[in-house]
Formats: sequence, structure tokens, C-alpha cells
Amino acid sequence: MSGKIPYSELKIVALTKEHDLGYFNSKSLELNDFLKNDALDDQKYLINKSYICFFKTRITGFFTLLADTIEVKAVDSEDSAPDYEYRKYPALKLARMAVDVEFEKKGIGRFLLYAVIGKSLLISEQIGCRYLTVDSKPESVGFYEKHGFKFIKKYKNRDFPPMYLNLYKAFEDLNEDS
Repeated sequence: MSGKIPYSELKIVALTKEHDLGYFNSKSLELNDFLKNDALDDQKYLINKSYICFFKTRITGFFTLLADTIEVKAVDSEDSAPDYEYRKYPALKLARMAVDVEFEKKGIGRFLLYAVIGKSLLISEQIGCRYLTVDSKPESVGFYEKHGFKFIKKYKNRDFPPMYLNLYKAFEDLNEDS
């Protein structure tokens, strides 16, 4: 298959034990192992929640979310909430995300990230959730930067540098577009 897959043909659902994960194969052995061996147990114990993306009957990718916080001083001043009196902001963490090798370069990663941002904005309507965080793999930093994520400067030189997206700004941008 060549070219981008139209987003209208992709579907995201919560991971359940009914899904056959055997054929999923990303470039990351660690992420493959997590999805196939740990994701359902983590869900059972309320550690995180995984979602899988389908194109027709094929799993094209997945992402995993969990609760997080980010230190107020780690956020750039233009991303700060005015008069916020606590040490940490509430956040949602994109803990894992991967695309099956057969579906790379077809827009799946971007679709997954948009779904994560959408879920983050929905969650922020129910509970406080100002930021979306991710500990990026070095090869993914450019992808996240292109989509508005910023480094937490204090930890920029880590093996998996933490980054954040200001959901308040994303929400404002969406409202300006409508």
C-alpha cells in the first residue's frame, strides 16, 4: 500500500482482551512487547489506558495514556497559567505510541497524536488537565516539535527528553479555527 491513508478510514478503540495483537510489529521491540504482554495488565490495575488504531481489520498503531504532572517552573512563562499558586500543573502523559512498520509514512503517527490531543482536550473538560507530556525517543523529537511540543529545558539532555504541549493554547487555536 502506498500513500497516506485517509483519516476517515481509521478507527481508534480502547484495547481489550478480544483484540488479536499478534500481527502488530513496530520498529521498537520494547513497544511491541509492552502492547502484547503488559498493556492489558496495566489497564486492569488502573496504571494506564491503551488505545489501538485500525485500518479495516489491521492494527496500524497504538498509544497509551496516564495521569501526570509537570512542575510550574519547567514550563515556559508564555505557557504558564496566570496566578497559579501550586508547584505542579495537572497533565496527561503520552506514555507510549507506535506505528506498525507496514503503515509507516502513511500519516498514522500524526493521526494517533491528533487523537491523543483530542482525548486530552476532552479530559480537560472533565478534570483539570493543562498539559500533555511525553518522554520522547531521540528519533521522535522532531515529530513532536513539529506539532507544538516544547522541551522541558532542565531535562533536555536526557536519553528520552521530556516535552510538553500546552493544551490551553491548543484549545484556543481550535476555537479560533471554528
